[in-house]
Amino acid sequence: MKEVYWVALKEILSTWRDKRTIRNVLIMPLLLMPLFMYGPTVLLSKLQTHSQESLQRVAVCDLPELLRQEIKKVKLEPVVVDSPRSAVLSESVDAALCRQGDEYVIYAEESAKPIKIGFVVAKLQRALDEYKQQLIAAKLRQAGLSAADLHPFKVVKKDLSPSQARSYGILGGMTPYFLMLFIMMGAMAVVIDATAGEKERGTLEILLAAPVAHVKIAAGKLLAGLFFAVLTSVSGLTGLTIGAYYSKSAVKGDELAMIGGGLSMTAADFVTLLVTALLFAAEITALLLAVGMYARSYKEAQTYISPLYMALIIPMLLLMFAADYLQGSIYLYAIPVFNVYLAIDQIIKGQSQFLPLLICWISTALAVLAALYWAARNFSSEAVIFRN
Repeated sequence: MKEVYWVALKEILSTWRDKRTIRNVLIMPLLLMPLFMYGPTVLLSKLQTHSQESLQRVAVCDLPELLRQEIKKVKLEPVVVDSPRSAVLSESVDAALCRQGDEYVIYAEESAKPIKIGFVVAKLQRALDEYKQQLIAAKLRQAGLSAADLHPFKVVKKDLSPSQARSYGILGGMTPYFLMLFIMMGAMAVVIDATAGEKERGTLEILLAAPVAHVKIAAGKLLAGLFFAVLTSVSGLTGLTIGAYYSKSAVKGDELAMIGGGLSMTAADFVTLLVTALLFAAEITALLLAVGMYARSYKEAQTYISPLYMALIIPMLLLMFAADYLQGSIYLYAIPVFNVYLAIDQIIKGQSQFLPLLICWISTALAVLAALYWAARNFSSEAVIFRN
C-alpha cells in the first residue's frame, strides 16, 4: 500500500501546483453554484415584489366602475383608451382590459415579455376574480342564498412525504445531477494529466519502469482522482447549501420557494449519501483512467473523454424527469450510473431503502473493480503505452 500512497501523493501534488485547475475545480463551484442554482429564483422574487408594490398603467375600455375600483386595489392605474391593441403595441401601457359583450379580454405582449407583463396580467386576473366573486355574491343574495352554498365541502391535501422531500423543490431535484457532475469535474482534472499528460511529457515510461506493480500505479492514480473528485463535490455542495440558506430568507412566496427548494438530511442520510458518492467517484475515476491511457496527448484525451462524458450525462438528464416512475424497479439499482442517480435521489428525499441501496453499492463496487482491472491492463499493455 505504500507504493499506492506515493503514486497518489505525486499526482495530488502535481495537480495542486496547477493554480488554474484548483481554481476551476474547487473555487468556481463554490462561487458559481449559489448564483446558478438560486440566483434566478431570488431575482424572480425581487421582480415579483417590485411588481406587486409598484403602480403599472393598464388601458381599459367599457368597464364597470366596480371593476375599475378592483383594478386600482391591485395597484394598477386604469387609463381609458379607444384602441387597446394600439396602446399595448405602442407600449404606452403594460396591458389592456376591455369588455366585449359577456367577455373580458386581456391584451398583452405576454409571450414577448413573460416576466414583466406576466406579473401585470396576474394582477388583472386577481381583479377580475374578485369582481366575479362580488357579482356571484350579489346574485346569490337576490336568490336568497349565501356564498357558502357554493362550497358545500372543503378539499384539504395532506402531503405524507418525508420532510426532506417536502423541502426538495424543483432545483433541489437537480442536486444528484450536479453532485455527479462535480465528481466528474474533479476526477478529470487529475486523470487526464496522470495518463495522457504523462505520455506527452515522456514521464510515464519512467514511472512504469519502477519496481511497482502496475495495478498499484493505477490504484494510486485512482486514489488521487478520487481525492479531487471528493474535494470538488464538497465545494459544489457547499455552494448549493449556502445558496439555499440565503435564498430562503430572500425569496417571498411559497411557489417561488418551492422552485428553489433546499436540502435537509439526517446524519444517517448524510453518511449513506457519502458512501454512495464515494463509490460513484471511484467508478468514474477508474473508467476515466482506463480511457485516458489510450490517448497520445492531453488534447486527444479530452476528445476521447467528451463522448464518455455525454454518455454519462444524457441518462442522468432522462432520469431527472422519470426517476419517480422507476423507483419501484429494483433491478435498475444494479445498472451502473443509473443506480447511483436513483439512490442519491431517494437519499436526499429521505425515502431510501436498505435493499436497493445494498444492490447499488455492490453493483458500483464491482464496476469499480472491473474499471480498475481494465486500467491496470492498459498500464501493462505496450500497444497502449507506445501507441503512435
